[in-house]
Amino acid sequence: MEAKQDTYHHKNLKTELIEAGIDFVAKEGVEGLSLRKLAGVCGVSHAALYTHFENKDVLLEKMQNYITDNFSSELEKAIANSKAQEAILMDLGTAYLHFFVKHPNYFVFLFGKSNIALDLTEKAVPDKNYRPFEIFKSVVVQILSQKKYPEEKWNDAIIALWAFVHGITALATMENIKYNKKWEKKLGDFMQVFECSFLK
Repeated sequence: MEAKQDTYHHKNLKTELIEAGIDFVAKEGVEGLSLRKLAGVCGVSHAALYTHFENKDVLLEKMQNYITDNFSSELEKAIANSKAQEAILMDLGTAYLHFFVKHPNYFVFLFGKSNIALDLTEKAVPDKNYRPFEIFKSVVVQILSQKKYPEEKWNDAIIALWAFVHGITALATMENIKYNKKWEKKLGDFMQVFECSFLK
C-alpha cells in the first residue's frame, strides 16, 4: 500500500488509524501489519501511533471492537426503527447486509482476519457470546416464540437464518462476484425461496 500524502493530525486520529489498519489487513493480511508500517501508510510519526496503541495486538483488538460496536449499533437501530413485527427480521437482515456492502473491508477483516468467537450451541451465555449474533438471535427467538415454532428446533432455525444472511453478505462483499441486482432489495426474494414457515 502506498503512503498517504496528507497527515492525520486532527481530532479523529485514532478512528482514522483504525480504519486504515482495517483496510491494510483486508488487503495485505495480518502478518504484513506492523505499527511502523501503518504509521508510514498514514503519514504519522511512530510516537503518534503508540499514543493510541501499545502494540500490534492492541491495535488488532481495537479494530475488531470498532467494527463490532458499529455493526451492533446498526442492528439495534434496525430493530428500533422497524415498523411492524412481520418486517423486523427482514429489516435486521437488510441492515446486516447493507452494513458490510457499504464497508466490505470490515467483513473481510472481521470474519477472515480477526479472532472473534461465536458460540452456536444452545448453552451459549449471551453476555459472553458475540454481540451481533446475540442481537440477531434475540429477534429470531422472539419470532419463533410468537409463532409457536417447536422449541427443540429453535437453534436450527437461528443458525440457518444467520448462515443465510451471512452467506448472502459474503457474496455481496466479494470483488470477483458479478451480479446485476441490488443485494439489499433481493434479500426478501431470496428468503421467499425457502418458504420459512415460521415467518408466515
